Formats: sequence, structure tokens, C-alpha cells
Amino acid sequence: MNQNTNITDSEFKTFYEPLLKGYGEEFKDVIKSKNDICKLLFLDSKGISIEKLLSNIEKESDTYIKSMIYRLVGVREIIYCRENKQKLDVKSVWELISKSIKIIPKEYTISSIGSQGFLSIPLYKFDESLESFDFLRLHIWDDSLNEYIDLEKCENFSIHTHTFFAESWVIVGKIINNRFDYNINSENSNHSFFKVVYNSSLNEVNQHTSKAVNEKIDIELYQTSEELHLENGNYKIEAGKLHKSGHKNSPLPSATFFSFTGKNGLDKSIVIGPKHISESVINRKMIIDPTELLKKIDKQLL
Repeated sequence: MNQNTNITDSEFKTFYEPLLKGYGEEFKDVIKSKNDICKLLFLDSKGISIEKLLSNIEKESDTYIKSMIYRLVGVREIIYCRENKQKLDVKSVWELISKSIKIIPKEYTISSIGSQGFLSIPLYKFDESLESFDFLRLHIWDDSLNEYIDLEKCENFSIHTHTFFAESWVIVGKIINNRFDYNINSENSNHSFFKVVYNSSLNEVNQHTSKAVNEKIDIELYQTSEELHLENGNYKIEAGKLHKSGHKNSPLPSATFFSFTGKNGLDKSIVIGPKHISESVINRKMIIDPTELLKKIDKQLL
């Protein structure tokens, strides 16, 4: 871990709600309140060291508190390394995050297929404002997920921009990140801008249906770079910049920790698609048990 500082009860309280948003709705019924957890784990006003906290939590019988503390330490480390431009020890963070998922019933984990074809598991979401927005997720690519997605739609609408600055850390596998640019209203236009509209969802963190609607702005699309990021690699995507992600590790999985933050500026989120399509609906299967995928990643890391 890059951090040796203590975690105080006040800091834990700032993490509590954003961490809670990374769990299924039912988790709120079984997890203790932040005040109760503080009374149990953060007795000293000066705080507790990470090492001591993890040692104490191993003796805790409440698996829901254990899950949240494992996730707290892992998420906190990702944010710290991102903000301070430090190298992230992805394996130690993986151990914490994966353990936080494994020890609780699968229905308490939000896991759905993203529009790009990977499994997305939210870990932390702070959304008081766009400028302070912070969202961390675990992304997993694996051939077993192909049965849940329309591969043609996925390919047609795979090039996109983000509202927020994005950063990704490769846990395992081989991640492709290709970048693109465009000429607007060119005679050679064969793509258009699409706006993505989400439905109302059972959980606000991972939507389960979205619709890409053609905005009738035609463009000539061209690729500007091709990147391959390996285990322990790291890459960044500025807000509003076109890119396309995937993996080249079949039949083995690939996985990343992924972050969005509004602290580095904001831009428009768009999707690029074939200009002859007026709209396309993407259904995302909710609650896919990630257990076997976590095991596959563990085996690959060994």
C-alpha cells in the first residue's frame, strides 16, 4: 500500500455512502449504520492504521462489515494513487476488492454487462456534483459473457467519449485501447453521432437498458492510435476524447479497475454508430454471478 496514514472515523463516514452505492439495494438492509461501524472499529479519534484495521476485520464475524472494509481500503488506495500519480499495486488491491465480493451473497453485488461487452461491477460512487463526481468500477472481459450480448450491436456502437476523465489499471490480461478522431459533414461520412438515453432502473448505479439515438450529425471517422496494455499497465482517457476498448486475451479473461472523475474537467458523452441506423436499443443482463470469473482471474494471477 502507498498509504501509511491512519483512517479516522470521520474519513470512514465520507466513504460510507459512496461505498454503499456499489452494493445491491438489499445490502442496505443488512449492513450496520456508519455510526455503529465507527463504534466497533474506529474507537480512537486519531484513527487506526490500515494494517491494524485489516487485522481487526479478519476477526470480525459480520461478513457485511468485512466486505465494506475490504472495499474501503482498496478503493481508498486507488483514489490515493490516482490523485498523487503513484503506481498502484493492482494485485494487493485486487485481493481486497475480490474478497469483498466473494464473501457476501451474490444478490448483494451489482453486476451487469456494459454496452461495450464487459462485466461491470461498481465499487464506489460519489455524485454530489459533476465537478466532484468520482466513480470506480471493476471491469471484466471474458468469452463466457458473449452469450448475454448482441455482438453486432456491441461492435457498431463501441466507439465513444466520456463526460468525465477516465483512468484504467490492468489487473490481468491484455487490454486494447484504440483512439479516434473525425471530420464533420465530410463527403466520406459513414458514421454519425448518437445520444444514449437510459431507462429508469432498479438501481441507479448500473442501468439495464439504454437506447442510442442518431443525432443526424454525419462524420468521417478515422483511427489515430492503437494501444495494447498488459498486466500492471495503466492508461488515461481525457473527457470528450473518442476511444474503443476491448481485450485480446481469449480464452482467458482480462480485468481492470476503472475510474471516472469530474476533477479533471468535463465534456460531452457521445457514441459513434453507422449513419444508416436511426436508433438501437441495448439490453443489459442484470445480476450476473461473477464468482467463476473471479476464480479465473485468481488462477491467472497465480
